[in-house]
Amino acid sequence: MFAFGKGRPRRPRRLVETTPRLPAPPSRGRAREAVTVVVGGIEQRLEIVRQERIHGLQGYWCCNLCGKLYWHLYVRSNQIGSNQIVGCRKCLGLTYRVKTTRNTAAIRAAKLRRRLGAAPGLLGELPPRPRNVWAAQRYDKLVRELARCEGSLAQKLGDMVGRRRKRT
Repeated sequence: MFAFGKGRPRRPRRLVETTPRLPAPPSRGRAREAVTVVVGGIEQRLEIVRQERIHGLQGYWCCNLCGKLYWHLYVRSNQIGSNQIVGCRKCLGLTYRVKTTRNTAAIRAAKLRRRLGAAPGLLGELPPRPRNVWAAQRYDKLVRELARCEGSLAQKLGDMVGRRRKRT
């Protein structure tokens, strides 16, 4: 069946970061209204509920599967057919990348690169430093943190290569 001590191979979990989501509902309008949304060529009826907050009204989507209110609804294709399901993170079984990976430095480096507007690869080229004083200070701070993250990643990769060479 499976190799001894290995168990069943794990399927990759569906992630929030890679799943398409609906834009936030508009905050203006009636307190409760139904909207028809076309997802994957199929019309689906979704409900928007607006609640009063300190700054005014806040719009929420009502999940069709559990009936709770959420800011974001996600779209997932059904395994059986080509139908697409719209629901909340919990109903669709989505999780965050941080919870499924052990290497948080890689996730932090990717986030910092995205904030800087740099290429997504490890040790890639960075955009030029801005001329504005405040933006330049923020840029310097992010670059220092990125250098620390990528340095720790390079150290981990070096250790992995060293262990691999010792085995062979």
